[in-house]
Amino acid sequence: MPEKDEIEHIASEHLDAAGELAPEVHEHLDELLKGAAPVIWVQGQNCTGCSVTLFSSDHYSLRDLFFGKFSLRYHPTLMSSEGFQAIDQIEKTEREAPGRYLVVLEGTIPTGEGEEFCTFGLTDSTKHLMGRDFPADRTAFDWLVELIPGAEAVLAVGNCAAFGGIPTMESQVTGATSATDVVEAIDGSKPVINVAGCPPHPDWIIGTLIDLLLWVDGHKGEPVLDDRRCLLQFYEAKIHDQCPRKPAFEAKRFLTDWNDVQPDEDRCLLRMGCRGPSTRGDCPTRLWNFGTSWCVGVNAPCQGCTNPDFYNKLPHPK
Repeated sequence: MPEKDEIEHIASEHLDAAGELAPEVHEHLDELLKGAAPVIWVQGQNCTGCSVTLFSSDHYSLRDLFFGKFSLRYHPTLMSSEGFQAIDQIEKTEREAPGRYLVVLEGTIPTGEGEEFCTFGLTDSTKHLMGRDFPADRTAFDWLVELIPGAEAVLAVGNCAAFGGIPTMESQVTGATSATDVVEAIDGSKPVINVAGCPPHPDWIIGTLIDLLLWVDGHKGEPVLDDRRCLLQFYEAKIHDQCPRKPAFEAKRFLTDWNDVQPDEDRCLLRMGCRGPSTRGDCPTRLWNFGTSWCVGVNAPCQGCTNPDFYNKLPHPK
């Protein structure tokens, strides 16, 4: 594990950019470093993009993040354990930290056809296949029925987990349901915070997770959320209002033909499908990839990926 001063410097660098969280992290760094909040990361129907963006954080390495800031007990993409060893980590966390662990959900949860479109681990029952009996698979829904009541709080990462996302475009068979709705059905009193985006910026994930951790541990007040249960400090302003091309919008200088793109293009992309006026987020000021650029910065229109219904505006499969 890195030295405390090194992690403190990294935390300060990130959280100064994130806003008000920096003083809280400095004050309670020791508790965070001890892994006081075990994290169980469950993936449902998803592309793993939310995990990938987190692993590509500008400010934290995987070692710093998951073995310094948090005690990540289970993550199906990251962990080296597999099979019974991996599942044992979930059950061990339930035994050792009842009511204290955090559940992070990535992707939708299938509820159709017995919830069997997303499974991990085995049950005590059996299934018959090709003339033989095998242990039956355990569904993601069944895991949440067990995990949610014992969790201190839940973080729904990404548009799919928070709002349903792309898997709900054609969900007649799988019954894809947002993780937020599934948690509410299991235990409506459980605190749930969403991290919007497809994928979200890694700062949004880390900042929200730290804010949630500090809140449930009693180190700060309740997170200030917007009407979508997202941390307000990341999603308060409209993309359009922060966009460096807003002067072009006001001057009615619009790009209308992709074949007419010029060097150092700065025309407004509204007529090319940009959804910045209806989308909330701090992409224009936070930027991505070590502050390199963002969607409009590379002449691509904002797709509105932080909006709950953004996937309904995408081309549906035929």
